[in-house]
Amino acid sequence: MRKPYGWLAYLLVGGLLTLASPLITAASPALGVVALVLLQVVSMAAILLGARRHKLFRQRHWRLIIIAAACSLVESMLFWGVGWLWLKIPLFFVLYQVTTVVAYGLALAGLTLLGLRTGGQRWAGLLDGAIITVGVSMPFWTFLVAPALDGSSGSEFVLALTTFTIDLLMLGMVARMVFDSGRAPWLMLLSASFGAVLVGDAGHLIDQAAGRPDGPLALTAWLGWALLIGCAALHPSLENNTREVQPPAVSSRARVTTFLALALLSPLVSSLAPLLLGADERHRPYDNVPVIVMTVALAALLVLRLSIVARVAEARAVALDDQAGQLIAQTAKLTVSLHRQELLQRRLAHRASRDPLTGLANRSVLTEAVQSALADPGARPPALLLLDLDGFKDVNDTFGHPVGDELLTQVARRLREIADPGHTLARLGGDEFAMVLPGADQITATAVAQQILHSLQAPYHVGGRELHLTTSIGVLAGIPVSDSSEALRDADMALYAAKNAGKNRLAVFDPGLRDTRLEHARLSTGLRHAVAQRELTLNYQPVVGLTGGEITAVEALLRWTPTGGKPVRPDIFIPIAEETGLIVPIGLWVLEQACADARRWHERHGISVTVNVSGRQLRDESFSDAALAILRRHDLPEQALVLEITESMLLATTPAETRRIIDVLTELREQGVRIALDDFGTGYSSLSYLRTLPVDILKIDRSFTSALTEADSRTRAFTKAIVELATSLSLHTVVEGVETSEQAALLQQMGCPLAQGYLFSPPVPAPRVDELLDTAPWRNAA
Repeated sequence: MRKPYGWLAYLLVGGLLTLASPLITAASPALGVVALVLLQVVSMAAILLGARRHKLFRQRHWRLIIIAAACSLVESMLFWGVGWLWLKIPLFFVLYQVTTVVAYGLALAGLTLLGLRTGGQRWAGLLDGAIITVGVSMPFWTFLVAPALDGSSGSEFVLALTTFTIDLLMLGMVARMVFDSGRAPWLMLLSASFGAVLVGDAGHLIDQAAGRPDGPLALTAWLGWALLIGCAALHPSLENNTREVQPPAVSSRARVTTFLALALLSPLVSSLAPLLLGADERHRPYDNVPVIVMTVALAALLVLRLSIVARVAEARAVALDDQAGQLIAQTAKLTVSLHRQELLQRRLAHRASRDPLTGLANRSVLTEAVQSALADPGARPPALLLLDLDGFKDVNDTFGHPVGDELLTQVARRLREIADPGHTLARLGGDEFAMVLPGADQITATAVAQQILHSLQAPYHVGGRELHLTTSIGVLAGIPVSDSSEALRDADMALYAAKNAGKNRLAVFDPGLRDTRLEHARLSTGLRHAVAQRELTLNYQPVVGLTGGEITAVEALLRWTPTGGKPVRPDIFIPIAEETGLIVPIGLWVLEQACADARRWHERHGISVTVNVSGRQLRDESFSDAALAILRRHDLPEQALVLEITESMLLATTPAETRRIIDVLTELREQGVRIALDDFGTGYSSLSYLRTLPVDILKIDRSFTSALTEADSRTRAFTKAIVELATSLSLHTVVEGVETSEQAALLQQMGCPLAQGYLFSPPVPAPRVDELLDTAPWRNAA
């Protein structure tokens, strides 16, 4: 923003004219009068210009000061007129006196309003002004006013006394503003202008006491008043003059020094007056009365001011005491809060590093322990045991989470008894635990793992129940790894191998597992796109009547040939599909495709289609509705579909899951879908499943068929017993894996009605099934 410097030019030019005015007056009194009046007119114009620029007429104190300046201009014109032109006209002298009193009164009123606006303690400020007024009045009265008034007329005495009183009051207000109102340039110029009035009046009194006309001091000071007030009105700092000026927080050094000097004036004036004025008639004893009165007034004002200061100090002391008390209380609260925060941080740090259920370390602590052991270049790589509880999910689902949590706590307690002080024992989540053995070799790590297997097999007593658990352990020992992530990955591969090997055992990691795992991951990724990329196909193996040789059914068998690759064996990719959950969408595709193919075979030859289903599919709540919807979509009767389940699939489920599977199978069987139990005789629970499962067909496992010969009477007896058991239960029997005519003849002699195997046909694509159905010697069942 542009900063106007017109006030400075006005100050320089006006200042030169003011300083030169005594010389002009001395050279030509008439020209001097004109110059002096002209300078005051210019100053008044500057005041009006500044008032317009800074909107000073909106403020009461400035309005009074501007009117006072205008009256001062009239006063000056009357003064010079009385002194030079109209000396003998009493009316003009009276007008001069009245105008002087009005100008001084308005100026004092404006200063008073301005002083009240500047903030601070109002009464304290007024007292400061009164102290300065009374203090300065003593030397003024003694050395200036009293001598000047000696022998004056009544009107002159009244005028001089009035102006003297107003001068001192203005001095007090100016001093108060200087003390309390900061250092705003416009305020300093305004204060200087009223100071010039006081100097001019003092010079006037000196000249009057000496019996001579007003000299250069009085004239120059009076012109300086008009000049400086014009500068104050023009100064750019007036743009912010509406903001209340905040006083200093404590009494300034200048204030204290001023009060001290004023307190010393009374004895000095009393001592110096006789010396300076002489002991003649001009210094009469009663002349000391005003000084005594002023001294008493000054003392009283100083005492009153000190009492105010004392009260303020006392109030501040009380406030400081209160603040100190509050600070102490807040400090105590803060100390308590900090202590609580420290305890909370410790608890949070403990929780961040500990499993909340078992109190064991968590995964992050385990990772740090492995990383720390790997950081020692001279030490053997740490051994890492990764544990997974077998059957824990069954316990959790059967008895609830509280029992499961207590079981995990007891497992953690047993693991603590085995772990050495240097070992890091952690719960990774769920039913998975881990142990780090720094510097342990494979023999030591395997021994600890065997100890864990033995300890965790012991019965658990939870809530009045005796529970049993086993565990699978992956052992990583003596194998260099780069970081904790690689160590956990390798130990997890060993754990996976232990699970696949039958659980309740340990498996030691070897680098070959990495290749196996990578192949597993590659096949898993490929399976995710197999359906969309049409890489899956179905082959069908006929089920043949042993007596007539007719085809009664076909079993759908899934095949996968990745794009650009070789076929993948079903015993490799189907377990991966089971593990990843992909068996659910793949199984629906198999069911859809098998029903689509079987429709024409059933219409032409009356045969049924057998589809293998997994436990994951049967645990899906929507499977039953989806299967029935597929049958309706392809217009295939429910009796034409056989769903084949395995005993091993049931063994891998929890009791709750088994009940859910039985409910789904029962629902489908009630709709007409038939159920076949595959691989019968290979498990320990075969007979119990025959009692509980809704089964229509019993498929004897190929392990019996492969050993079936005329010479093996024991196998013949087992096979015949199964066939007779199925017949007594009104179940159809299908023998799998028939590859020789001898096996077919023996089965026929035992009364087994149906068989399938390479003796009759290998699994073939759907078009080949049409050929088999239409070609002799096969006869369909229609």
